[in-house]
Amino acid sequence: MGGFQRDFERLFNPRSIAVVGASNLPGKWGFNMPMNIIGGGYRGKLFMVNPHEKRVLGFPAYPSLLDIEEEVDLVVVAIPARKVADVISQAAEKGVRNAVVVSSNFSEVGEEGARLERHLAEVANRAGITIVGPNTMGIYSKTSSLCCLGAPVFPLKGGVGFVSQSGNLGVQLMTWGYRKGVGFSRFIGSGNAANTDISDWLEFLGEDPETETIILYIEGVKDGRKFLEVARRITPRKPVIALKAGKGRQGQRAVLSHSGSLAGPYELFRGAMEQAGIIEAETTEELVDLAAAFSSLPVPRGPRTAVMTLGGGWGVAAADYFDREGLEMAVLPDRVIEELDRYLPAFWSRRNPVDIVGNVQRSNHFRVIDALARCPEVDMVISMGTLMGRDFWLENMFKTAVRPFLNILLRRTRLLPFFQLSVWKGFRDSLRKRGGRSREGSGGIDPSEALQWTDLAVVRRIKRLMQEEGKPIIAVAVNEGERSASFRMRDSGVFTASTPERAVRVAGKLAGYARFLGERGEG
Repeated sequence: MGGFQRDFERLFNPRSIAVVGASNLPGKWGFNMPMNIIGGGYRGKLFMVNPHEKRVLGFPAYPSLLDIEEEVDLVVVAIPARKVADVISQAAEKGVRNAVVVSSNFSEVGEEGARLERHLAEVANRAGITIVGPNTMGIYSKTSSLCCLGAPVFPLKGGVGFVSQSGNLGVQLMTWGYRKGVGFSRFIGSGNAANTDISDWLEFLGEDPETETIILYIEGVKDGRKFLEVARRITPRKPVIALKAGKGRQGQRAVLSHSGSLAGPYELFRGAMEQAGIIEAETTEELVDLAAAFSSLPVPRGPRTAVMTLGGGWGVAAADYFDREGLEMAVLPDRVIEELDRYLPAFWSRRNPVDIVGNVQRSNHFRVIDALARCPEVDMVISMGTLMGRDFWLENMFKTAVRPFLNILLRRTRLLPFFQLSVWKGFRDSLRKRGGRSREGSGGIDPSEALQWTDLAVVRRIKRLMQEEGKPIIAVAVNEGERSASFRMRDSGVFTASTPERAVRVAGKLAGYARFLGERGEG
């Protein structure tokens, strides 16, 4: 492990980058890395090193790193493993402090590779060079628009710092994050971590002003004590979310062959993470969910949660998970029940979960969310059925209007004029009775509320409430998993879940973090 002072500023904000092994051949790492650096919008100087080419990707090619006369802040190495240490020696001679070593065939392939890796680390440590990798997918930095990655992934810019011991999994999760609206500040594919440990990256992100939330994909930790000490200093200030791989015997064997890491007993590691205040994700999908939630939602004051649902079954599905996630079903005071009585059908649930029994007046959806969010006895709100998505409305418009019209036209043609008159009469009656309420229901759809049925209207309402009340509001979308719905929510700044269970799971993690902060006197 390198015990020298690291220059992370030049790693994540390099003024110049040299790609050693740069290539014009599509598919090679020496082609992919500079192409993605260019594609990401990096504006610093870029030098290509290839002794067999005059130009690479249009840039002049240099025979070696030492032939570059200008200063180099970062070296990207994409050549065979046996030659990497020589390049690091040249980097030392030029005064370079950081290297991203894409090359593989090191400790992940056996003892000979491990020997090469130890030698590489020795050379780098003597020179004070921080190595990302070897066997890495690269790094990302929003402040320099640096997409030094082996895959064409261009993340949203935001406040999530991500360290992954699997580069491939890491860049894929950033793609998922893009669709969920998760913006990243930094990404480090740590690879085999020749002269760094995950603790080094965690410590950097903990002090990084660009990073507000930290997520980790961990296969193994070289120095567990240091890792937990660093985490304990950071978790009271920033949420740290981790997905631990290699939980079982077969998973541990897979970890060893993948990145050369040694994975210890999972239960021991899990207990240590909990004591350090690290929030655990159980799946890759949940890691992205939690990254999205913790980067967009306030931390609640406690576990008391209110649920609004368009139908009772969804409320039951959500409530089933409350005990498992350590949540409490908030008890609504009489004044809130009396308030909801004024505009909900007489047969609404009159308790939490608040079943509004398919009420189709959009203003009532908002009134319920407002009342729950402003209730002092409620710490969090889960709203199910308010977000619909464009596909949902297009499909339902076809089913409720276009399809019946076509069937009348094709099969009951003589009824067509009467059908049209009846629909028009109903529309006029809806306008005349808008805002009305009967004991049996809400009075039907109010056409004047059409603009309020957009997802944008819901997002604005939720964001304003969260700012005013300081409470997380989690929306469960009807079809959040659809591409259009996901992309519509991408820039909204509101976390959405695709199922009640995922919403409750996120709420439980938020409540757990609030409990941790409260125990430390940070809440």
